[in-house]
Formats: sequence, C-alpha cells, structure tokens
Amino acid sequence: MSEENKDVVPFNEIQNSGINLDLAIKQAQVMTGILDSMGIEKATFKSGAHFHRDEKTNTATLATDGLMVQQGEHITTVIIRNENSTNKQALEELQSQNPLTQETMGSFSGRSQSWASVALAQLEEEE
Repeated sequence: MSEENKDVVPFNEIQNSGINLDLAIKQAQVMTGILDSMGIEKATFKSGAHFHRDEKTNTATLATDGLMVQQGEHITTVIIRNENSTNKQALEELQSQNPLTQETMGSFSGRSQSWASVALAQLEEEE
C-alpha cells in the first residue's frame, strides 16, 4: 500500500466505529482505485464486503453491512441503512429505487447473495 494509503482502514470497519461520511467516501475512493488498477471488476472480501464495477454505467459499488458507497463518473452516493430498519425493509426500498445485484444487497444486509435471493423472493410473494 502506498504512503498516502497507509492510514486507510478496511471498508467494513467504518460502520463499526460510527459512520464518518468523509472517511467512508475516502475509503471507497481508495479501494476503488486499487481494485480498478488491478483490473478487478467484482470481488467479495472475507469480511463480507463486496465490490462491483459496472462497465456499462462506469459505476463502482462497495457494500458492507449497513453501508454502501456508489461512485459514478460525476456523483458519489452513500447509502446507510437506518438504525431501526430491518435488512428486508432496507432491501425492499433499495430494490425499488435502484436495482442492485443480489451479491451487493447481501453484503449491505450483512448476509450472503443466497440470503438476499430468498429475502427478495419472500418480498415478491408478499406483494
């Protein structure tokens, strides 16, 4: 890791220490830069964090339990699950506003892709 990146904490640790938006954005930018420089389009970390680069929209998404940062060409969006909201409530709202991969939704829920698949199927059945 370069000298300028030596103080960067793992993305999944940001949400555990109280969310600092500046830190979340900086971390996402650094991680995206590193992963892009390595030619990585999709990665899931042992921590459960997930990275995905959508080449069609040139958008990078980093997600971990309750926190997601999406970087587009001209805007960066930070999405935080509200404290009193359930994973399923947050997924339902996310899916209706901005369709995401099940891997990303699973990471955002602190779960897996397969959990997100089941949760989304249950939400569809409830409608």
